[in-house]
Amino acid sequence: MNDLRNARNSTWCIVVADDHGPEWSTAVEPERVTAPLQYCRFGESSTLLQIALRRAASIAPTSQILATLREDYREHWEFELRQLRPENRFVSDNRSASLLATAAALLSIAAQSPSNIVAVLPTRCYVANPGALSAAIDHGLRLLPGVPEGVVTLGMLDIDAGIDEDCLLIDGEFERQTAAVRGLARRPVAWVAHHLKQQGALVASGILIGYAGVFAAHISRHWPGLTLKLAQLAADASTAGVESEIPCVLQRGAPSPALRFLRWHPPSLPQRAIRVRRCGWSGLKSPGSAARIGAVIDGGHSRSARIAATTAL
Repeated sequence: MNDLRNARNSTWCIVVADDHGPEWSTAVEPERVTAPLQYCRFGESSTLLQIALRRAASIAPTSQILATLREDYREHWEFELRQLRPENRFVSDNRSASLLATAAALLSIAAQSPSNIVAVLPTRCYVANPGALSAAIDHGLRLLPGVPEGVVTLGMLDIDAGIDEDCLLIDGEFERQTAAVRGLARRPVAWVAHHLKQQGALVASGILIGYAGVFAAHISRHWPGLTLKLAQLAADASTAGVESEIPCVLQRGAPSPALRFLRWHPPSLPQRAIRVRRCGWSGLKSPGSAARIGAVIDGGHSRSARIAATTAL
């Protein structure tokens, strides 16, 4: 019990709520209010953001939960995040700055201690079996000390999965419950996705578990000029007890290769994958996938016809 408590106290979470993607519009409302999916209930009594925050709270203390957010959607998230300290909110002014916000959050955790464990949790996702996902995250936390790369990701393997999803390309066989990931295929067409799955590919969840120092070294290696600026922004916000404001102008003038390689997926960030079965995962990466999950939730009834996924932001 003490080991579990100590592990939880050394774990931090970053809830990624500024990820852009399809919106959810309820046509029955006269004003046709739309919002990114992570701020909608999507067939549940809670919004996807609320679900992600509860998931984070099961992993780390509230004081060690950070969130990346967009200023544009403050009305959707401000009340929900009232329990998070202001300095734990990383608010960008543009969708192009979301990568910067996550980087700043990771650097702020590494500044506390490079040995801190960080779980990066996407908010825009639907999980049919939350228990399976929670067990997989716990499994990843237990396996991390034995992973030489210092980062693991969850790869989903479901009977009916992979529509409009990114795929993790696995290098060789699974060893000691993990496998090296050699690359990422971004939303391959159906026949390619089916072929990749036969070759062992997994659906990429975007959930990462790793050491803060490994993430910080990755950021510094690919974006050395910006690392100090982001770290200073986070440090200043923490001292003042205010939100970290991440302006997109910070990346102005950055070379394209740096922007391309500062990602959290292989091959730029070496990592190993854990195979997760029967999770019922959807990354909701397209209007089609959102509408499909909505129809499944509604059981094919008339409500699914009243809800539509609109074009991406």
